[in-house]
Amino acid sequence: MADVLERVFQKYKQCVLENPQNIGKVESACRMMSYLISGKSHNSLILSELLYSSSNLMVLLNDAILQKATKIVPKVSMSQERLMYYVTLTEYIEVFVELAARRLWGEIGSWVMITAIQILKAALRFLLLFYYKSGIQPSPPVPPVNRETFDAALLHEFPKNGEPDLPDDDSGDDDENQDNLLQLKTFTLKRSGRVMRRLSDAPPLHMRDWKLPAKVKETDKNPESTVPSILNTQRMCAESIHIMKPITHLLSMYIFGQASWKPWLVACGMDISSLSAMGNPEELNTQERGELRRRTLMMLYYLFRSPFYNRISEAKIILLLKILADNIPGMSLFLKPLMEYLPYWQKVYFYIWST
Repeated sequence: MADVLERVFQKYKQCVLENPQNIGKVESACRMMSYLISGKSHNSLILSELLYSSSNLMVLLNDAILQKATKIVPKVSMSQERLMYYVTLTEYIEVFVELAARRLWGEIGSWVMITAIQILKAALRFLLLFYYKSGIQPSPPVPPVNRETFDAALLHEFPKNGEPDLPDDDSGDDDENQDNLLQLKTFTLKRSGRVMRRLSDAPPLHMRDWKLPAKVKETDKNPESTVPSILNTQRMCAESIHIMKPITHLLSMYIFGQASWKPWLVACGMDISSLSAMGNPEELNTQERGELRRRTLMMLYYLFRSPFYNRISEAKIILLLKILADNIPGMSLFLKPLMEYLPYWQKVYFYIWST
């Protein structure tokens, strides 16, 4: 049985390496299906989330295959990489686990699972922060990679065993190797000398442009561009506050009740304190600056978090969506389903309180 599974996986791996763009279409189709079936029946919400979580796990697996093959990902220790994948897997399935627990064990069972997941994520993130010095951690720690780097032409020279026939990182022949690969994707007109892309190596229709294929960016190949910054004491405290916020919020809800303003104020205050204590973001690397921008934008979620949403923002948000749906042609197709889905979305803890 193990041999059969190994052969199936090797065939799947080779399929991913030879057809990265088509695999991306399958991933997008699965994600789109999760949106389409949502709200169609009594069990549609949990089925939709199961399909959405599965599509994310498929992306994670396919990215891992492509990353290992192309060898352009910064190298970290195997134990640190494993912890990062654990956190990412947890974040991908947490909504489905919450909904499944509520269906199986009721409201109390769902809160037990929510608390267990948040404690697990916090423990793993603290281990990454203090033991592995991972710096400011993104959410998820293993984000989806840029698939444009892995188009079919770049992987055209891969042998059947799924491993790339590329030089080692320290061989010094990366530029020459990429030039050879680019020659496979283009040809030069004899009279004008103009370089053209081969039709067989053109990307999908929705991604096509008039630009020639580019080399892999140095920032994608260079591990130094993604090396975590060494955080000083102030930033370590700020990151610790960010990691502890979900557990503190759950504890305050248990003490003061879900309808109280105190859990909302405690969580909001911790987010503001964490962002303020980070200081000048220019001293951080590109990924860490992007994560701080994401956290800043996530502050808008406090408009949808109870009790602020129930008492203040709900009526205003619904009114704004109705005005846009009634006055902008075509917007009703998107906004009316959104208005119907908002009450369900707002009740799922991990949709609005995941980080």
